[in-house]
Amino acid sequence: MNYKIIKGKFHVVGYSPDGDSIRFAAENDANWDFFSWKKQSDRKCKKKQIRFEAIDALETHYEESHQPRAFGIGALENLLDLLGIRNVVYNLILTKIVSAEDGAGGFIASQSLDVYNRPISLVFSNDVRLKDGDEVPLADLPMTKCVNLKMAKIGLAYPTFYSSMEDALLELFTKTAQTARKNRVGLWALDKTGNFTIWNTTTITDDIVILPKLFRRLTIFFQNCSDFDQLDGYLNKQEDRVLIRSTGQKTKFADLLKITGRNIQFSCQPEDLIFDPKG
Repeated sequence: MNYKIIKGKFHVVGYSPDGDSIRFAAENDANWDFFSWKKQSDRKCKKKQIRFEAIDALETHYEESHQPRAFGIGALENLLDLLGIRNVVYNLILTKIVSAEDGAGGFIASQSLDVYNRPISLVFSNDVRLKDGDEVPLADLPMTKCVNLKMAKIGLAYPTFYSSMEDALLELFTKTAQTARKNRVGLWALDKTGNFTIWNTTTITDDIVILPKLFRRLTIFFQNCSDFDQLDGYLNKQEDRVLIRSTGQKTKFADLLKITGRNIQFSCQPEDLIFDPKG
């Protein structure tokens, strides 16, 4: 399936972007008709929430919680710099941008919407020459200038793959993530996803860097349960289906975790997993 090229502007003032999502307004609104919208209200919204393909940055404001801000805010500010959005001012609790040099131009290349009606996009700044409205294969995209790939290369986002991604894109982001981890670039210098101990909620909000998807599941657990011994049962009730690329095995996200007391071990590297879009 080809990618729809949509030219427009990125917007942050009054919004709460993070290192893998931002608002985008198309220059030609008719380009949005490429997608099958579940809600017409989302189709009519001028500044649409974009979800970045293949990457997951640390959470800056999830369920009134956050991951270590050095990397969460750091990822956001690097993203904004790559897009040409500067002089950013946040509110006091770092959850919203109150002023900035807003409206930087650029492009998105997108094939489809996610379950929340967000265009799943490869993102490019305004210095890339693409033709608005074209539908092109992955091979025709200037991926060396792709913002998603740049974020992965500098180690400010985890690789996070879904079944909608084509093989060539999976391989490109896999090699990029593996190189960043080998060189201990960015968050890979501190990543504790494979083995960590939770003493309290501040362990995952302030102390350690882990896969954002795992952080989100733990955050919801802490909000709904009072006994840590319930964690294994709670995770097993979730419908997080994954495919392990190296073995072809289909399993649940919870089955990749070994919980011993307050210690959690995660048995896979993130780029070896393909998540069901519902997860």
